[in-house]
Amino acid sequence: MAQIALHVDRQEDPRPRSTVIAQSPEACADDVLVGGSNSAFALPVKVYLERGSGSRVWDDSGREYIDFLLASGPLILGHAHPRVCEAVARQLSKGSAFHALNRPALELATRLVEIPGCVEMVRFASTGTEATLHAVRLARAYTGRDKVLIFAGSYHGSHDLSIIGHRGAARATSGGVPSSAIDDAVVAKFNDIGSVEESFAIHGASLAAVLVEPQQRSLDPLPEFLPRLAQLCRSAGVILIFDEVLTGFRLAFGGAQEYYGVEPDLVCYGKILGGGLPLSAVGGRREIMRLADPALASAPNFVHISGTLSGNPVSAVAGLATLAELEEPGVYEHLHRLGKRLRTGLAQQLSAHGIAGSVVGSGPIAAVEFSDPGQPGSGLALREAVNRTLILRGVLAQLETRFYVSLLHTEAEIDFAVDAFGAAVRATMEYRHLAGPTRDHAPAL
Repeated sequence: MAQIALHVDRQEDPRPRSTVIAQSPEACADDVLVGGSNSAFALPVKVYLERGSGSRVWDDSGREYIDFLLASGPLILGHAHPRVCEAVARQLSKGSAFHALNRPALELATRLVEIPGCVEMVRFASTGTEATLHAVRLARAYTGRDKVLIFAGSYHGSHDLSIIGHRGAARATSGGVPSSAIDDAVVAKFNDIGSVEESFAIHGASLAAVLVEPQQRSLDPLPEFLPRLAQLCRSAGVILIFDEVLTGFRLAFGGAQEYYGVEPDLVCYGKILGGGLPLSAVGGRREIMRLADPALASAPNFVHISGTLSGNPVSAVAGLATLAELEEPGVYEHLHRLGKRLRTGLAQQLSAHGIAGSVVGSGPIAAVEFSDPGQPGSGLALREAVNRTLILRGVLAQLETRFYVSLLHTEAEIDFAVDAFGAAVRATMEYRHLAGPTRDHAPAL
């Protein structure tokens, strides 16, 4: 296949880079960061955040926002929580990384094992992508099989299997994902147990694992979906992996395992686990997890799991401090109240403005779907335009994913966000009506 050379003509700015950043950070970001962002899920407005405290953040111009992005979910205690900051400061004075056993990592692993559920042993990593990748590798080594069942529209990070689930195999073929990875992926539909049973009937003997978000992209499972999924896995000798990078310690202290009452074989944690610092973990049944024991390095099914900063003590103490706060009485009742208030308010705004769509989620999560059943994809432009206006009104949220609620959000802030969302919908619809159907940008405020 012929190579395609990409060339972009640009005028070099003669000023020093530091001057460009100070005077025009957006221009500099577009030049040195791919897509001008740190993430594939970029905000529709470039916001350069300088500091955060509690439920609020401030950009480099001093503008204040109520934050429902929360660093994409880790900051369930809000920004710069005193207990987390104190723990991190104490540990930093002792050292930040050892790549060896340290007491904070041991204490955090012990804490995870103590939580009722499937975790009997733990191996730390730094990102959710690593955790789900390691879990799949453990399942393949344990079963001696290669195929993995995932669900259409799921998200498990940035490895090949996740891209296939999130974007679909047809699109994954053009994104650097090898055909062998696509061949080993079996894709079913979340909440459609019939599609799972059909997949098991065809591929059950070659399936190593089922990798599932127990709450997929904020959508709750139907009451019988996860129990039946677990039953199918047990019958076929397939490893059930819960990706709890998002739901872990958020829906309940015991995560989705506790909240939905279903226990997997392996579980993946991230986000909240590190208290705002890079940390993830895969944990589960001892006989599976011990395949990563270096003492078994000569065994044919030994699984190599390692990382330079995995289980570093700074992230571990931040995680321990976060979990200690979450164990306080009434925490989850409060989080669920706030989440329900937010979801109810957002749904009322959609209804009041005649917008086709829905609001889903549980606990401190709310996700808005703008959709017209008769026109697939029709809500994407509206969502982006509303999101842009919402941010300009002082509510930092990412409608492409979800609203995250922290322990420090107040009912007044929830109500402010709901009102701002309604105003953003109204302003966007009025602008599109006046400007014509091709104009999807939010009005300037």
